[in-house]
Amino acid sequence: MARLIVCGKDGQPHRIVEAEGKVITIGRSSENHVQIDDLNSSRHHCEIHESSGAYELVDKDSRNGVFVNGHRVQRGRLEPGDKLEIGTTILYWDRVPDGLAHPDEGKVTKNIATGIFSPPGDPTGVVEHLSSVLQTGRISRPAPDLVAPAALAPTPPAEEPTRPRGALGDELSELRRLLQLNKTLNSELNLRRLLERVMDTVIEVSGAERGFLILKDGGKDDAEEFKVKVSRNIDRESIKDAREKISGTIVREVLEHGRSVLLTDAAHDSRYSGRESILSMKLRSVLVVPLRHRERVLGAIYLDNRFASSRFDERAREQLELVADQSSIAIENARLFEENARQREELQHAKEELERLNQTLRQRVEVQDRELVRAREALAAHREEVQLRYDYSHIVTRSPKMLEVFMILDKITDSSVPVLVQGESGTGKELIARALHYNGPRQKHQFVSENCAAIPTNLMESEFFGYVRGAFTGATADKMGLFELADGGTLFLDEIGDMDLDMQTKLLRVLQDGVLRRVGSKEFKRVDVRLVSATNRDLLALIKEGKFREDLYYRLNVINVLLPPLRDRKEDVPLLAEHFLAREAKQAGNPPKAMSTEALDLMLRYDWPGNVREFENEIMRSSAMSKETIRPEHLSKGIIEGPLEPSPGTATGARIRSLALSGRTLKELVAAEVDEIERAAITEVLRRCKYKKSKAAQILGVSRPTLDAKIDKYGLSRDAVLTD
Repeated sequence: MARLIVCGKDGQPHRIVEAEGKVITIGRSSENHVQIDDLNSSRHHCEIHESSGAYELVDKDSRNGVFVNGHRVQRGRLEPGDKLEIGTTILYWDRVPDGLAHPDEGKVTKNIATGIFSPPGDPTGVVEHLSSVLQTGRISRPAPDLVAPAALAPTPPAEEPTRPRGALGDELSELRRLLQLNKTLNSELNLRRLLERVMDTVIEVSGAERGFLILKDGGKDDAEEFKVKVSRNIDRESIKDAREKISGTIVREVLEHGRSVLLTDAAHDSRYSGRESILSMKLRSVLVVPLRHRERVLGAIYLDNRFASSRFDERAREQLELVADQSSIAIENARLFEENARQREELQHAKEELERLNQTLRQRVEVQDRELVRAREALAAHREEVQLRYDYSHIVTRSPKMLEVFMILDKITDSSVPVLVQGESGTGKELIARALHYNGPRQKHQFVSENCAAIPTNLMESEFFGYVRGAFTGATADKMGLFELADGGTLFLDEIGDMDLDMQTKLLRVLQDGVLRRVGSKEFKRVDVRLVSATNRDLLALIKEGKFREDLYYRLNVINVLLPPLRDRKEDVPLLAEHFLAREAKQAGNPPKAMSTEALDLMLRYDWPGNVREFENEIMRSSAMSKETIRPEHLSKGIIEGPLEPSPGTATGARIRSLALSGRTLKELVAAEVDEIERAAITEVLRRCKYKKSKAAQILGVSRPTLDAKIDKYGLSRDAVLTD
């Protein structure tokens, strides 16, 4: 038989409800088996389910939850002695051996609990019964002189002694003291203060001469390893050399078997006869009870009296065991609280250290960025000493890579061979085509530019070659095509990779023969056009997919010019910013705005996937958002939170593109990058700690064995780390 002992808001026992049936419902509604008059509880707060003699608590998504022994529980098994807290209401769960409980006492019916025993004067002896339950942890029958009528209570056996009526007040007083102790213990989360409070209370209650609170060392299960955490004498003074003042034999027996030991006269007890430690200490009365929590022995409470025999009896043992059970829960809660606090502190310390390392890394990268820009500018200045034949001042750059492009343009400007310009979107491919045209012999003729992706497929032929009047509906007059408009000049075809195959065939014929025929006409016309095409797509990959003609590719790609992305020419960022700000100021008739060093650093760290076009838009936006100086808060969120430049252990920008083409799976790529970051972090911390592994493990928030395993995995020897 199982039962719930319900305490009122004053902490005193209010009623006992015995559990019968598979489900017991608890809540504020009168429909529950156990109704709680508590506004902090939900209408249907929780349920207790029975299965094969075991009982399980289930929280029904209540508003304030259910706490079992101080821990919030969603679903968990109930054990005898468990304390349930629902709002401000306290309930105790108990198991009663069959035959001891009255058949009509507090039975659970289908809809509502009956059998509430709290009449004035306690005529049924329930308060006394409850007091005994809470004091001893056992269910006993009510005393003969306080029994209920025969219909309500069984007749006690003849051999059970009669309890005097005056003992009831003493037991209630002890019950109140134990309940107060339980409340006090659960409110203390400092482990040291809690242990001292437990020890002082135990000595006061038991009247022992000395008391010792013992815990297993470091939570180990070895009974040989234990420490005296608190020692007190009757005057609440600490005892020096406490470990030498107790019997290790008795303590180890209690820790190993989890059972109490009561000695009324230790020196003459046959179980320990001949033990030198007991004889030398001249022990008389000894009482040692285990501190148990969830079937695990945490330690023990050790009481003794060196001067009086039979100082402790069975009743004292039962009381101390009850105190020990409550203390075990409080000790484990306090230990977990302090462990969580320690872990939070270590985590915070690790986060602060990691942030400091990240800040150092960011500063180092920023310094390297500025040094790299200065180095590239110096190299560009040196290369500018090389005399270029033509003027490329309309292209803002000091990048050595762009100077190499200019040197190629110098060599091909005077010729008429087709040129294929390749580069990412926004890198300035049309500027290269215009440089070829306006620096070359065709500058007096037309420069015609067209984006192939912008022309509908059904209109592409007429746009390129023109048409005659009546060629199709709406053709009311002859019209020249792009090739005729560019005759004698340059035709720039952007996004050439988006041209359909049928048009590719017709374009190839014009490039081979130099003649074209307007749509609807039978006459051929010869044209002299220099073709400059551009694309940001991989034409060789399109050829393999059958989407681009191979013969046309070789006809277009006589000279190939590859433009670098802006992330590979970061030295141009300050120049471009100055150029676009000056141009905007000139258009608005205002002085140019300045850019702070912090904002420029962020721009230097950003990868600029949209290249110069994206950079120009960002300058215009941030300029509009600022008054006189562009600062970090004026930049786009993506730039402010953008990744750092690729560095060892950081997979960003070009590194990601390189990894994506490596042929490895996503899982393999992520694992490789995690290993690289982990190795770099461990190396840096070991270097800062002078290879002191314990300190490094503390900073990294890992155990020493885990760190040793990582060091072996990455081969991080002392010499390799400290000399790197």
